[in-house]
Amino acid sequence: MKMETRGITVPGGSLQACSSGAPDNPATVLVHSGITHAPMWFPLMGALDDEMFGVAYDCRCFGRSTTTLDGEFSDVADLGSVLDAYGLESAVLVGESRGARLAIDFALAHPRRVRGLFLLAPDVSGFDAPVADDEQALFDAIEAAEDAWSVEELIAHEVRLFVDGPGREPVAERAALRTAVAEMSRLNYAQQRDTPDFVKPEPAAARLSEISCPVRVLVGDADTAGTRAMAEAIESACPQASLVRVPEAAHALTLEHPQTVERELRSWLRQIRGTAC
Repeated sequence: MKMETRGITVPGGSLQACSSGAPDNPATVLVHSGITHAPMWFPLMGALDDEMFGVAYDCRCFGRSTTTLDGEFSDVADLGSVLDAYGLESAVLVGESRGARLAIDFALAHPRRVRGLFLLAPDVSGFDAPVADDEQALFDAIEAAEDAWSVEELIAHEVRLFVDGPGREPVAERAALRTAVAEMSRLNYAQQRDTPDFVKPEPAAARLSEISCPVRVLVGDADTAGTRAMAEAIESACPQASLVRVPEAAHALTLEHPQTVERELRSWLRQIRGTAC
């Protein structure tokens, strides 16, 4: 796969972006989760570079993007800057977890720029997500480690919750996946101790029915109760949404089940081709 890398200047910072595939293919912008950064998408981009022109970028304060801003910034505005930098009037947005939340927020703010949403283990801003009894201790441990800024402890708890899943044991088969996520998280946290505030868009939870473009949601059956509830809420509220439940999968869907994600995205892109929001 031929990957082209570039920096995109944004107010008070720079976003690191990569692209692959022929520019005349349908454009897809991929937004990473909160425990990873853009390289989580590289295998998927390589597998589908015959199908799409893919752009992945590190959000501000993640990966190799930088910020010098002394004040607020907008993730939604930064995503718009990525589209602008590549001359894209519109694109399909692919997002996982935090990236799915940003993709939804962007679609509500700029509906004409979004041709479809492919959402993995989605988060939804403003959603009152339930927490199951067997998850509470891990969520509490993550919060305590974050308050103390004990980075290695924080990473360990997040990997346990989001990579293994709250109801699964950390088996040896996922050791490489846990290591990969921990390394990406380490790079993220290296620049997140002191970061500017971000502008919070209007919560999306009560506005999901306004999203009129095609939406495909994937969620693992071993993911958290909150994530599964948000996936079902999107399916229920968005007029053109469909939901795929992935067996034997937790939160890091793209890394844990790359072939499933590739198959579903390829099929869905072909299905919606020519469809506008």
